[in-house]
Amino acid sequence: MSAPPPSASARGEHAPPGLTPRVTAAEAVPGLAPPGAGATAVYRDRTGRVLDMPGAERAGLPWQAAAFGCTPVSGRDNPHRSGTGVAASGHGWWKKGNCSNDRAKVFNCLYEWYTDNSWRQQACSATETLKPGGGSTHRTAARRDCRDTQRTSWRNHVDVDVIGEIDTAEKPMNQADVDCRVY
Repeated sequence: MSAPPPSASARGEHAPPGLTPRVTAAEAVPGLAPPGAGATAVYRDRTGRVLDMPGAERAGLPWQAAAFGCTPVSGRDNPHRSGTGVAASGHGWWKKGNCSNDRAKVFNCLYEWYTDNSWRQQACSATETLKPGGGSTHRTAARRDCRDTQRTSWRNHVDVDVIGEIDTAEKPMNQADVDCRVY
């Protein structure tokens, strides 16, 4: 039985500018996300399973707020190198929006772009019960050590669950290119 033919990337072939070559999950490496990558990308957890990310690409819609009760404002910063410069970091917090309660369970996760058109989960914060506001004391933090300083695309998604109220399910994100590769 013969071995399968090498992939286009293994043969040194390149996709036209702006297009990501088709690669398998095993061949994929971290990189810079092409424009519009979010619309068709898959999210994967650390084991490679596909994640369901409701509302990952957009904020809550008015009908969601009416149907689900309240709409908290999910705060997050751009993924960035940590103060020590050896890790990718992102933070999450919340503001009350039109919610009544003043406590929410908040967590955030960092995802790194891979060339198989996937965002792979690299780190998640612990779930914290927070007052609204943000700042250094009312936020969560996700961190992942860098293997090297090659520039790759990262996303920081935050999830807010207001205690004692039904709220929207979106997981809004910020995206940035960071000089940190985990691969």
